[in-house]
Amino acid sequence: LPAAVIGAIVEPMAAASDAAGPADNAPWGEALSPRRLRTAERIALVGAAIIDRDGIAGLTMSRLADEAGVSRQTLYKYYADVDAVLEGIAAVGAAGVDELARAVAAEADAHRALRLFVLAVLSAAASGHPSPMALAAAVAASSREAMRGHEEAAEDIVIELIRRGQSEGVFRADADPELDGRLLYRTTLAAHDLAAGPGANVDELAEHVVDGLYRMVAASPPASRE
Repeated sequence: LPAAVIGAIVEPMAAASDAAGPADNAPWGEALSPRRLRTAERIALVGAAIIDRDGIAGLTMSRLADEAGVSRQTLYKYYADVDAVLEGIAAVGAAGVDELARAVAAEADAHRALRLFVLAVLSAAASGHPSPMALAAAVAASSREAMRGHEEAAEDIVIELIRRGQSEGVFRADADPELDGRLLYRTTLAAHDLAAGPGANVDELAEHVVDGLYRMVAASPPASRE
């Protein structure tokens, strides 16, 4: 998997663009310079690491300031409360979706594209990024619509992937891209906790997940792994 793709998922926004300003639905409430944007990202990723270790209940503003090495005053310039931090974590993850979509589209065939998507999602989990479902369950209801938009963008990658596979003749003609795409995406997310577990072999797990997903929509049995 190209390092740039993983980077775009787990620490993407400043690396993806030098332009000032937040991603869509980011919680900072103002346009940020590239330097401040990197600080906002770094704080969000520290928050993700805390959640990875101790669960969402372990994330407090004072603990986040201590572990991120910033003052409380600085922290509150970026994030008003824990809900805003959770939105920031989601925004950091969502910022890599466009790059992932381009990488998936550039793969030689639909099977390889599916593997790339699964490996990217599970690698983000192994890097300590909380699952979208866990974040959505924790944030205030007012923030869930924005987070759902991030998820829909990721689902769209799989929906288009199924359409591509059908045009290539490798996925069943009677597969429903919308329904099966969402099902494949949710199945990938279900492996999130396994990828985030201690000692997880992400490459091996991804191969098993891809095999299972491929069999759900394949026009014929999958070829042997390369």
